[in-house]
Amino acid sequence: MRRRVVVTGIGAVCPLGNDAVTTWQNLLAGRSGVDFIRGFPVDKLRSDIAASVKGFDVGKYLSPKEADIYGRVTHLSLAAAVEALREAGIAPIQRAPAADDEAAEGAGAAAGSTAPAGGLDRTRVGCLMSTGMGSVDIFEEQVGRSAARGPRAVSPYFIPGVMPNGAAALISMRYGLMGPSYNLASACATGTHSIATSVLMIEAGEADVMVAGGAEAATRLNTVAGFGNAKALAKAVDGDPTRASRPFDRRRQGFVMGEGAGALVLEEEQHARARGATPLAYVAGFGMTTDAEHLTRPHSGGLGLALALERALARAGAAPDVIGYINPHATSTPQGDAAEVLALRRVFGERLARIPISATKSMMGHLLGGAGAVETIAVVCSLRDQLLHPSINVEELDPECSLDVVRERRQVDLRYAVKCSAGFGGHNCALVLERA
Repeated sequence: MRRRVVVTGIGAVCPLGNDAVTTWQNLLAGRSGVDFIRGFPVDKLRSDIAASVKGFDVGKYLSPKEADIYGRVTHLSLAAAVEALREAGIAPIQRAPAADDEAAEGAGAAAGSTAPAGGLDRTRVGCLMSTGMGSVDIFEEQVGRSAARGPRAVSPYFIPGVMPNGAAALISMRYGLMGPSYNLASACATGTHSIATSVLMIEAGEADVMVAGGAEAATRLNTVAGFGNAKALAKAVDGDPTRASRPFDRRRQGFVMGEGAGALVLEEEQHARARGATPLAYVAGFGMTTDAEHLTRPHSGGLGLALALERALARAGAAPDVIGYINPHATSTPQGDAAEVLALRRVFGERLARIPISATKSMMGHLLGGAGAVETIAVVCSLRDQLLHPSINVEELDPECSLDVVRERRQVDLRYAVKCSAGFGGHNCALVLERA
């Protein structure tokens, strides 16, 4: 038998809240985190809206020097991981700074013991806290410095600050985690892939505990320009930015860029129970596939995502007819939503029209590499509380999408749920989660 994997902690920083509790409350209430962009000029952009994290205080997590070294995506990642680890009952370790290495001290490195504490062997704990794009803000800033003042103006911390694995390294150093730790990038499937890969590591015995998730903080002038010029972004509807993200709606026009981070503590079930941790849900199965067809467009028939769903169900030992809820990728793009419905129909057949579906992105936009992680947290909360959050802005359901879209929070008797993600490059990942 495979080792069963449970979720023992969740943490989120996103447009709907700076912790998982607030995020879940706002999802249930159907609130939107989308607003107009105010951080840079938008007059020449094709879209002037985004979903941003508000009121985040990095000083709660990093010293001023550390905050300058790391990019915003790493700030958000650390905050989400701290919350998840705290809920799981895993504390940071106390270490003395490495006084002979100023750069290492600023980056958070230190010397200390890695001996088991409180029944936790930290050599058996890893971290796949990932990002699809990395510290875009640091990269832009340092390239700008070089262009304006010459290469000697580039910070010596540029490389550690911009590297995508910075968050995984920082979290591992903070908590003394010596198991598998790195960054996994698969565009908008990054967070979900990190969860699936972490489950695989625990099942294979490579780790007992993994911090898994994804993050993105890439709402910058050039990224918004790039997505906008590709005609992928939505605009405010009748002047209202909160109505722009509308998965499965007939008037959907594109996705809304968002930023944020989601982290989950995943743990072998008996290991969790032995140290007194409370399981929030099981990750019962996963499937990972590739469309192998187009760099940015999903498979027109949804074949790759359907295969990922079938593999996730098979691994979970769950038939399609036991799934009681689907949290889809649902970006609000015309092609993407249509292809996803075809994929779901391949797997669930006519029953699809009777399975409740709600799109988290309708309220917080598309967090790119962080989307799958935060949306998986929403599924964990649904299983824990037996509540489904609504999809907002579904004013007229697309006739091609015959779905049971949840319009208001719904009480359910839910045992199994599915989370789907897809990313540029044709990368697909699906999870089956089970009530604890």
